[in-house]
Amino acid sequence: MVATAPAVPVLKPTPSMPLRYGLFQAAVGPLDLPVRSRIAGVRYETAICGRGFGYEVECPPSAQDSKSAAWNLNGVTSVVGQPFVVFATMQCGAAGYTFEEDRAFVIERLKSVEQSVVESVFSQSTFGQSPGLVTADGIETLAGAGDTVTDVLSELERARYCGGAVNTNQYGPPGYLHVGIPVLNYLKRERLIEFDGTRWRTAMGTVVSAGCYVNQSPAAVVPADGTFWMYITGQTTVWRTSDEGIFVAPVEGSLNRTTNQMLMIAERDYVVTYECGGFAKSVILWT
Repeated sequence: MVATAPAVPVLKPTPSMPLRYGLFQAAVGPLDLPVRSRIAGVRYETAICGRGFGYEVECPPSAQDSKSAAWNLNGVTSVVGQPFVVFATMQCGAAGYTFEEDRAFVIERLKSVEQSVVESVFSQSTFGQSPGLVTADGIETLAGAGDTVTDVLSELERARYCGGAVNTNQYGPPGYLHVGIPVLNYLKRERLIEFDGTRWRTAMGTVVSAGCYVNQSPAAVVPADGTFWMYITGQTTVWRTSDEGIFVAPVEGSLNRTTNQMLMIAERDYVVTYECGGFAKSVILWT
């Protein structure tokens, strides 16, 4: 006869990489979001969005061509990010766990799902988030003929670094490629990206962010099966409330005294930004 005994409680095993690869690992940050920014968002200034020029050396110097055409660009660019809130819930019986244990559980759930939520929100510019991967926030759609993953990556990087038809800004630092999970795997299959120890990058040094991006055009049109949209932007940064600032409703607001259930909720404020606009193009992975 096999003896039976209750399972022995142990601490939850902690993986060596607590989160999958995604926006949080690819982007700058997550940085601490100032308290006032939870309502007003963030703003920073950069002079990086622009173009450079050249001229022929002539003698005497007075014979050189006029540089007046080079002064028609704007000055510094204000990058403004609008805030949004990510939350997670959990329902459980009031008996069996202390409130602090319930609080730890709902925070654990929030930390598990929030990256997927942020990727989805950012890709659609929903819940007041801005700038997102939409036409209204400065995403230019490219119209080249190529539709393989190599063609599309090439066109996106050329537009980002050399300037496009509408957004003519050149860009010096590494751009950020935003793609869904299927596109990441095709990029890897075609050996177009390599992992540098912290991030996936292309041969040009472009950082690849992949995850739960909603597959749609900048105009919110869903493509046919097998077709996916790829986006490239300037530096992408994530700000969020610190772990200590995560809001969890107090016990008085969590306990449903009629059902004797704890209705737990945890919330965290976020801002996601990118600079100097961006570009988009669809790729056909399968038909």
